[in-house]
Amino acid sequence: MLPLDFIALAQQCAPQVSPLTMAAIVRTESGFNQYAIGVVHGRLERQPANEAEAVATVHALERGGWNFSVGLAQVNRSNWPVYGLGERSAFDPCRNLAAGAAILQGCLELARRAHARAPVDAQLDLLASLSCYASGDFSTGYRTGYVQRVVGNASAASAPTTSVVVPAIAPIPVIPVDADIRRSPESSRSSLRHPSKPADTSSTQSGVDPDGSAVVF
Repeated sequence: MLPLDFIALAQQCAPQVSPLTMAAIVRTESGFNQYAIGVVHGRLERQPANEAEAVATVHALERGGWNFSVGLAQVNRSNWPVYGLGERSAFDPCRNLAAGAAILQGCLELARRAHARAPVDAQLDLLASLSCYASGDFSTGYRTGYVQRVVGNASAASAPTTSVVVPAIAPIPVIPVDADIRRSPESSRSSLRHPSKPADTSSTQSGVDPDGSAVVF
């Protein structure tokens, strides 16, 4: 399920990227946790619960010389100056998303140039840009399974946005029988008394660990 507030946020702050694509990346990177911090070659005991904890953790990581990425789109600290981000503003959902979208757009432009001599394949370029977003190149994201995870999360993002789904009414099929045999109406109705339950479209992924996705672009 794709949170409706995220759709609005993506349309406002990252208009150049499809909201479904952006949502799939964010789901993979941070699990929609705006205070998520991913540490390169390390991991936090737990993720920050608020801005104060997030900023305090950033200070500690900087003092320790760690390389890390933060926020919804996991923007690496090396990119903060490029997009005018600081230790607090990097956690702002809109500014973080805007920076992530700009990085992805840059990767897509690089992928298009790299594939310029091949037949145009927009999806191939997009997948290559996802690898670039995660690793800085067009192949590592495939080897680590990152591209596949984002693609899988894109399917989750496009699921219905409500927990109750009313299916279309299906016509009752006719079963050919001998002319002298008539089925009991009760038998044909019995299967309609217990409709299937709607699929669980819960999108909660509070356990998503962003530690493996923090990279330098």
